[in-house]
Amino acid sequence: MKQRRPIFSIPLVRELTAVLIIKLVLVFLIAHFFFSDPVIVGDEGQGLREHFGLDKPSVSDTQGDPS
Repeated sequence: MKQRRPIFSIPLVRELTAVLIIKLVLVFLIAHFFFSDPVIVGDEGQGLREHFGLDKPSVSDTQGDPS
């Protein structure tokens, strides 16, 4: 009867496992360093208004027409 080899004795399985572990570590490191801190959002349209040279909208523009 054939004797079964452990799965990690196959070189391809060992290499694929090592690559997978390295990729998972890199993904978690990137997620931790780039996406862990909350972003404070201010006036979203300010950059666009500055780019096109527009004035700040007045209060009546932002509230809409009451009629």
